[in-house]
Amino acid sequence: MNPINKVAIEMLMALSLSFSSDTGMKQVDHDELVCLAQNIYFEARAESLQGKMAVANVTQNRVESNDFPNTYCEVVKEGPHRESWKTRGKDVPESERKFYPRKHRCQFSWYCDGEKDIIWVQYMDGTPIEQNKTAWHDAVNVALVTFTGKMHDNTEGALYYYAHNIVYPHWASEFKTTKVIGLHTFMKP
Repeated sequence: MNPINKVAIEMLMALSLSFSSDTGMKQVDHDELVCLAQNIYFEARAESLQGKMAVANVTQNRVESNDFPNTYCEVVKEGPHRESWKTRGKDVPESERKFYPRKHRCQFSWYCDGEKDIIWVQYMDGTPIEQNKTAWHDAVNVALVTFTGKMHDNTEGALYYYAHNIVYPHWASEFKTTKVIGLHTFMKP
């Protein structure tokens, strides 16, 4: 994933520490929190809190399913990847090899659309971008609540969803609709 804006990371860390001390929950895995919060933000930043929770629930349902990977980062990044031309075929240690998702071939469109995935919560002069700041704040909080395991699944077990105002995917007819929340239709086998 692309790096997150420094201010957005500072916000995430502050919210995480505050949440941990308020709830008594142990500190969460930072990388997993970033992956889940980014997925919520990029998939549902313009949605209501219920819409953000629904995206978090689908991600959680996939982590818990035997048909998907076992961590938030693995679920979010699932799909074919290709090695960068900068490291492919070169004598480079495995840990330094660079891989990128194949464009438009992953589970969550924001991750492999070829766009930079930076969360801008303020302009270069420090002026806040209120809509983005609020959406990021909500995404981090929803991710933190998801980590407690106590969030109600408002998707009724959905493993898939699509933005029905943009597309009707070819696979949608194979699944049962469980809920429509905001601009997303949620489905399961």
